[in-house]
Amino acid sequence: MNKRAMIELTDFHSHILPSMDDGSSSVQESVDMLRLSYQGGVRRMVATPHFYAQKEPPERFLARRGKAWGRLASALPEDAPEVYLGAEVRYYVGISQTEALPRLCMEGTNLLLLEMPFQKWTERMTSEAIQIAQERGLRVLLAHIDRYLAFQSPDIWEHLAANGVLFQVNASAFLHGWGSRRRVCRMLRDGEIAALGSDCHNMTYRKPNLDSAVAVIQKKIGQEAVCMMNERADHLLASERSAAKP
Repeated sequence: MNKRAMIELTDFHSHILPSMDDGSSSVQESVDMLRLSYQGGVRRMVATPHFYAQKEPPERFLARRGKAWGRLASALPEDAPEVYLGAEVRYYVGISQTEALPRLCMEGTNLLLLEMPFQKWTERMTSEAIQIAQERGLRVLLAHIDRYLAFQSPDIWEHLAANGVLFQVNASAFLHGWGSRRRVCRMLRDGEIAALGSDCHNMTYRKPNLDSAVAVIQKKIGQEAVCMMNERADHLLASERSAAKP
């Protein structure tokens, strides 16, 4: 057994719920994605379908998510990770005042996966993310920050982290692009990354790939970094579950 298969990984970002968004298109594809993740060492997987406030209210989204999960849960094989329900919540003006935010957090936790706009962030955008973290009693986990590194102010990450905002990086950042890989490797080594995610959508061009990223991390930083990363993720998930409000 190779070293990376011995580590029980947590995938904080995936689109595995069938026919929920632009991710898995069927129960069978979801099962195949889960099995492939399990083969790569993933033992906990957060299902984070897209939530767009401009398209539907939280109640409708949660009802759709429940139905999608019901279809998948009845077909889960034994060789599948434990699934936590969550959402990838797209930022919108006024999000910090949304009453339903706790219901969009990862199941049993106060962790909110927040997708920021694909542009240079304004002060209002970052202020709202911080406001959620400081005033709403939630832990904000910014989704796939590797996508924003090239066009945000270098000091924005330190500012957000100092105000309680956490960062999630996609596995693809470790697999493509020398410059981005070097940057995220440094951030991981320095303890700036709280969680990894595959952001998998299907079994074709966006397959589960967390194990491939872990292989790169092992090679570039070392096995100890992989262990520390996974301990950090497990501690985060466990501590937030215990802190979540009933």
